[in-house]
Amino acid sequence: MRTRMRDSYLFKCFFIVFLCFLIDSTLSFFLPYNYTKTTITIVPCLGLMMFTLLVKTIEGAERYFFAAICGVYYSIVYANSLAIYILIYCLIAFIRSYIVKLDSLSLPEAMVFCVLTIFAQEIVLYWLMWITNITRYPIASFLTMRILPTLLVNVVLSMVVYWIYNKVKIEVE
Repeated sequence: MRTRMRDSYLFKCFFIVFLCFLIDSTLSFFLPYNYTKTTITIVPCLGLMMFTLLVKTIEGAERYFFAAICGVYYSIVYANSLAIYILIYCLIAFIRSYIVKLDSLSLPEAMVFCVLTIFAQEIVLYWLMWITNITRYPIASFLTMRILPTLLVNVVLSMVVYWIYNKVKIEVE
């Protein structure tokens, strides 16, 4: 019986993160995204934020399975690099589980942790694109035209994600 409950909870976590990724896709149509890199770009990260909060509630090796599946989904749907997102999501699961040991986060803590996670992911991706010569977008422009607007919008969105996370966590536990 306990295994079925855990499997059911894991499925609900997948479903919730999947819904957040779908909302990300929908929101991205309404937020500025500039392929020419001349104006601001805002990337909604609801899925990443929900993943960051939910991954601590999953126990044991299932947490890394959850991270890998979320990374594969993100890679297939949003990116062109498979391995890096799997590694990023597994690293987030590790950090959330073993370095940030708080079982539950308050709203300000969750907001800071989500924003730091988004910032770290964006910096890692920018660095990898820079060293592989995929981009020559100047760091100052990247910080002011993409990172700053993305973080500001996601700070606001993190409040909504936190509210949903608390509702979902109560319902599934």
